[in-house]
Amino acid sequence: MNATKRKSISKKARFEVFKRDGFTCQYCGAHPPAVILHLDHINPVAQGGGNEDDNLVTSCDSCNLGKSDRLLSEIPQSLQEKAALIIEKEEQIKGYKRVMAAKRQRLEDECDEVVGVYERFMDGFTLNDKARVTVRTFIEKLGVHEVIGAMERAYTNTKIRSGQEFKYFCGICWNKIREAE
Repeated sequence: MNATKRKSISKKARFEVFKRDGFTCQYCGAHPPAVILHLDHINPVAQGGGNEDDNLVTSCDSCNLGKSDRLLSEIPQSLQEKAALIIEKEEQIKGYKRVMAAKRQRLEDECDEVVGVYERFMDGFTLNDKARVTVRTFIEKLGVHEVIGAMERAYTNTKIRSGQEFKYFCGICWNKIREAE
C-alpha cells in the first residue's frame, strides 16, 4: 500500500485560507465560537491531493471528520441540501434586514411629519429624542394619520393648560390604542 505522505501546513497558510473563506465552514456555514475550524483537502491527501490553496477549504471539525478522505463527489446529498438551506437562510436574513431598514426609515420619515405639526404649534421648539420614540411607537400602533390628528387635536384644544399639550396628545393616542385592542 503506497499512502501519500501528509505535509504540514503553516499557521500563516491556515489563517489565510480561513480568512479567504470568512472564518466559516464552507460545508455547513458554522463559525467560531460555536465550532473549531479545520482545513480540509478538497481532493484528499490519501488520493493524491496536495496543500495548494485551491485544494484547501475551511471546514468545521464535524464536517471535516464526516467527509474523511472521500472526494466531494462522494459526499452524501444531505450535505449539499444543508448547504443550500444555509444559503437560502442567509438570503432571507438579508431580505429581512432590507425590509426592517425600510420600515425604520418610513417610521422616521413619518415621525418627522408629526414633529412638523408639533413645530407649527410650538414655534421655535422641537421634540426631544425621548418624545420622538413615543411618537414612533404611536405611529406603529395607530398609523401616521391618526397620530397627526391626535397632535392637532391636542394643540388646538383651548381647554388644555399651556405646557400640558404633549401629555394630552399622549393620552389621546393611548386611549385610541386601548380602544383598538
